[in-house]
Amino acid sequence: MKRLLLASHGISALPQLLGRVTDLRVAFVPTPAGPDAEQQPWVQADRRQLALLGLQVSTLELATVEPEEVAARLSEVDIVHVTGGSAYLVLWHARRTGFATLVPRLVESGSLVYLGDSAGAMLAGPDIEPAANPAGRGDAPVMDSTEALGLVPFSVLPHDEDPERHARNEAIIDRYGAAGFVRLRDDQAVLVRGETWEVVASPLVGG
Repeated sequence: MKRLLLASHGISALPQLLGRVTDLRVAFVPTPAGPDAEQQPWVQADRRQLALLGLQVSTLELATVEPEEVAARLSEVDIVHVTGGSAYLVLWHARRTGFATLVPRLVESGSLVYLGDSAGAMLAGPDIEPAANPAGRGDAPVMDSTEALGLVPFSVLPHDEDPERHARNEAIIDRYGAAGFVRLRDDQAVLVRGETWEVVASPLVGG
């Protein structure tokens, strides 16, 4: 059974999805945050959350690996966590490395749990185009499509408590309609089990 947690920022609902998470192995993908990812506050916050949950974290930087390494690394972990940043940038590297082909197979089979927040949550949907910030198009080379991983039949619209993001989310809904979107505040997440899903409280771990 496939299992996903798609968050705006907080991932404290992960034990609600998986039960005991201590010592589970996570491949952490900072790629959406760009070349200075480790200096970005949301990446640092994500790493703190994973540590506080007791997970064993290793880094999988898609911008610097080759496809054979991605396959090997994902075979060694229980969870893959894609952080926030540019959905266009991470999609391009996900395709270049084979991540975009391999991860759906592993998640659908139940052998890998997908954890994504913000851009990482958008990557799990059918297509990044409706939800992603248009300003991010210049972060990656031109792609023939913006089709994403297709792990869920909806796109996450994160950070809905922020006035600017709320206005952008409203404009997306006005343009495309509400069907196919899930709006999340930073203290919420979507838990996916098989073909069912629910929105739950998921504040930052440790507050």
